[in-house]
Amino acid sequence: MGKTSDLNKLVFTIGQRYGTFDPFTWADKLNLDIQWKELLPKPLAKTVYFFDVPVIMMSNNIKYSNQRYFVLAHEIGHVLEHNGLAAYYVSNKVHERKTEREADTFAMAVVTNLYIEENGHLPDTYSDLRRNYGLPNLEN
Repeated sequence: MGKTSDLNKLVFTIGQRYGTFDPFTWADKLNLDIQWKELLPKPLAKTVYFFDVPVIMMSNNIKYSNQRYFVLAHEIGHVLEHNGLAAYYVSNKVHERKTEREADTFAMAVVTNLYIEENGHLPDTYSDLRRNYGLPNLEN
């Protein structure tokens, strides 16, 4: 992913195309396969590729939690911007941290826009987004 402005344009374009910022609708429209699995204790999700087709594995731990929104948006960020980089990840921790930050930034833009879609205004605090969409605790 590039600059934050480019990322925001991408998120907004996809949201406009699909008429929502709900990452589950996006996954459906993008024909992304979501599989709910036991992934304990972590990760909360992982994207794997079978014959160059992404499959998003989501932890059963968050299946009924609001956290599933942020986590899925994060994985969609990887699919759209980091397609096929899983093998490179293993050999390059600096690149892994960078792509994780980028996917988090993508997910933050998605859920912020989803909040606006559902509430008609920006969230007042980061805690509003944490409560509604399971964003990570910044203290950890």
